[in-house]
Amino acid sequence: MEPLLRAAADEHRLARAVADLGLDRVAEVVVEELAVRCDPVPVDGAAHLAFELTSGGERACRLLTVDRDGLTSKRDGWQAAPVRITHDAVDLLRGLYGPGTDRRTSRRVTTCAELNAPNPAPGGLTAIVRERQRLAVAVQAVVAACQRHPVDLGGLSTRFGSDKWADLHWYTQHYERHFARFRNAPVRVLEIGIGGYDAPDQGGASLRMWQRYFPAGLVLGLDIVPKPGVRGPRIATAVGDQGDPGLLDDLGRRFGPFDIVIDDGSHLNAHVRASFTALFPHVRPGGLYVVEDLQTAYWPGYGGTAGPVAGPGTSVGLLKQLVDGLHHREWVPPAAAPGPSYADRHAVALTVYHNLAFVEKGVNSEEGAPDFIDRGWSAPPA
Repeated sequence: MEPLLRAAADEHRLARAVADLGLDRVAEVVVEELAVRCDPVPVDGAAHLAFELTSGGERACRLLTVDRDGLTSKRDGWQAAPVRITHDAVDLLRGLYGPGTDRRTSRRVTTCAELNAPNPAPGGLTAIVRERQRLAVAVQAVVAACQRHPVDLGGLSTRFGSDKWADLHWYTQHYERHFARFRNAPVRVLEIGIGGYDAPDQGGASLRMWQRYFPAGLVLGLDIVPKPGVRGPRIATAVGDQGDPGLLDDLGRRFGPFDIVIDDGSHLNAHVRASFTALFPHVRPGGLYVVEDLQTAYWPGYGGTAGPVAGPGTSVGLLKQLVDGLHHREWVPPAAAPGPSYADRHAVALTVYHNLAFVEKGVNSEEGAPDFIDRGWSAPPA
C-alpha cells in the first residue's frame, strides 16, 4: 500500500510501483479500497459485476458483489458477470490516491449480450429493463467509489458506529473544521483507543471513519488489547499501554511522524499527560494533537479534581500549562527556571471546545515584548 501512496502524485513513479508490486496484488489493494468507499445500495438481492484492471498489456479481474451491505469481492466467477467495468490501473490509482479533489478517472463499461438482445422473448423486455436498472445502481456505486467526493464526517461517524457524533459527543463538526486542510493529503493518523473493550474483533469504528475521510491517509490505532480483527486496506493496529512513555516513543519512531494524533484512550488524566509528552515530539510541524473527553479532568475517579477548577495534574491542567508555555517569552523574569520545555517551544496554537482540544505543532519563535516596556518587575539588587 505505502509504495502506491508515495508514488500517487507522479504517473511514471506510479507505473513503476504497479510493475514492482504486480498487477494482481494491485487489484487486491484496489478492491479492498473500493469496499471501504462503496456505499450500500438500495437493490433487491445482490448485483454481480466484473472489475478489470489493465496495465501494459496485462489484466487482473475480480468479481464484485454489491448489495445493501456494501461491496465484497472474489477472485473467481467474474467471467459470468453481466457487466464489466474496466480501468487503467495507473489512472485509477491516481484518482484514488493522487493530489487534487476533482480528478475523474476514465473507465469502460460493457454489458453482456443477453442484456443487449434486439428481440427478447415475449415478456422478457420488462425483465431485462428491470435487471439493467438494478445493475445500473450497482455500477454507479462502484464508479462513485472510484472518484473523490466530499463526505460528511458526521454521517461517516454514524455509519461506522463511532461515538464522535450524535451519540455521546458532538465532535465531528470541530474535526471537519480543523482537518479540512489534511483531507486529500497522504496523512498519517494515530488514534489512541480502538474500542470494543477486550474483544479482539470488536471496535475500530473511528479508525474506519478516518480511513474513509482521508482517502490517501494511513490510520494507526493503539489499544492495550490486541485487535487482530480490526482491519482495513489503510488501517494498522498496535498493542500497548498509553501510560508507557518508552513504548509510545518507540511507536512514534517506527510509525511516525504523524500529521494527526488523537487521544481517545483511557481518559485517565495521568495517561493523557504522559501520552502528550511522549508523542507530541512525533507530530509533524503543522500537525495537530487532539485530546478528547476533557470532562474527566473534573472526575476524581479518573484522577481529576472535583469542583469548578481542574488541578494542574489533569488534562485541563495540561492545556493551561501549554497556554503558559505559548507565552514563555513573556515570563518575568525572562530566564525563569527551568526554561521553556519542548512543548513550550513547539505548541503554537490551542483551540478548546466542550470536552475537546486541538494543539497545533510548529515553532513558537515570536519575540516577546521589547525591553523598554515596563513589566512592573525589576531584578533584585545585587
